[in-house]
Amino acid sequence: MKKLMLDVVVCLFFLAHWAPVSAAQAALDEKAVADFYRGKTVTLLVGHSAGGGFDTYARLIGRYLGKYVPGIPNVIVTNMPGAGTMISVNHMYNSGARDGTLINSFDGGIVTQQLYKTSGVKFDLNKLFYLGAPDSFLYVMAVTKQSGVTKFDEILGTNAKEVRIGAVPNIGIEHASLLIRNVLGGKVKVVSGYKGTAEIRMAMKSGEVDSVITDWGSLRVTNSPDFESGEWLIFVQLTEKPIEDLPQKNVPLIYQYTKDDEQRELFRMGIINPNQYARPYVLPPGVPAERAEALRLAFERALADEKLLAEAKKAKLGINPLSGDRIRDLISAGLSMPPKMRDKLRPILLPGG
Repeated sequence: MKKLMLDVVVCLFFLAHWAPVSAAQAALDEKAVADFYRGKTVTLLVGHSAGGGFDTYARLIGRYLGKYVPGIPNVIVTNMPGAGTMISVNHMYNSGARDGTLINSFDGGIVTQQLYKTSGVKFDLNKLFYLGAPDSFLYVMAVTKQSGVTKFDEILGTNAKEVRIGAVPNIGIEHASLLIRNVLGGKVKVVSGYKGTAEIRMAMKSGEVDSVITDWGSLRVTNSPDFESGEWLIFVQLTEKPIEDLPQKNVPLIYQYTKDDEQRELFRMGIINPNQYARPYVLPPGVPAERAEALRLAFERALADEKLLAEAKKAKLGINPLSGDRIRDLISAGLSMPPKMRDKLRPILLPGG
C-alpha cells in the first residue's frame, strides 16, 4: 500500500512539474515557426502548365494556405512544366529551398520513372515529406465529335477507326492511352510530347488530336460547355466505380472491355490504383520538422476552410482530401509492385525504356 501511494505521489509530482513545460515547449515551437514565416513567401511549385487542373487546384489552395501557417506568410504559385512534372521534382529535390518555403505539386504518374530507375530520375519519392492531396484522379476518355468516332467500341476490332490521343510523357495520361492500345488492341495513335492538359485541349480544338484521357474533375472545370453542346463525348471511364456526375448516361467502365483477370489487373495496377495518389503536395527532404508539421496542418485546415469549399463547389472542383500519410503509403506500395506485374507493365509505363 505504501509503495502504491509513493508511486501515485511520484506521478503527481511529474504531472505537476512537466506538463506545463510541455505546453510551454509547444507554444515556443509555434512561436519559432511563426517567427520564421512572418514576412516570408511560400512558393507552390506546379509541375504542369498554367490553366490545367493541377494549376487550378494549386491556385485555389494558395489563396487559403497562408492564413493557417504560423506567421501568415504570403503564398504564390509558379509553374515549371515538363517531362510529366519530373523537371519540377528534380528542381525541388536538388536545388530547391529546404527551409519550408517551397511546396511541390507533382503528378503521381512519375512514380513509374522511379519504379523502373530511369536515367532522368534525380530524386527519391520515399524521402519526401507528404502534406496530402486535395483529391484523386477519376480518368475518362474524352473525344471530339469532329473525329468522326462516336463510341469506344468503334476503336476496337478489325474495322476499327483510329483516334489520335494527346499525351504528356511519363505520366498517367500517356499510360492510359498505351494500356488501351497495348492491352485491348485499340486503334490508338498516341501523340505524346505535350507539357500539360491545357495544351492538349487546345490541340483538340484545332483538330491536331482527337482525344485526351485525363481527370474528369479537371475537364468538368475547363470544358463543361463542350460536353454540354455535344462537341466532346465521353467514351469510357477508367475507374473502379462509375462517376456520379458525368453529363452522359451509361458511359461504360474500362473493365467491360477486358477479357480476363490479367487484363483487368493490368488496368488496375497500371492506372486506376496510381490515380489515387495523382495529386500529391510535398516538401523536399531536410525541411525542419516543426515547419513541415506546421505546413501539413495548414494544408489540412485550408482544405476544410468553408470559403475554400464554397469556391471549389462554384468552380466544380472536387475536394476529397487524402492525408499525407495515406499518400506516402500508396506511393511506397506503388514503388514495391510485385516483379511479375512490374515486368508486364514496363512496355506501357515506360515505353521505349
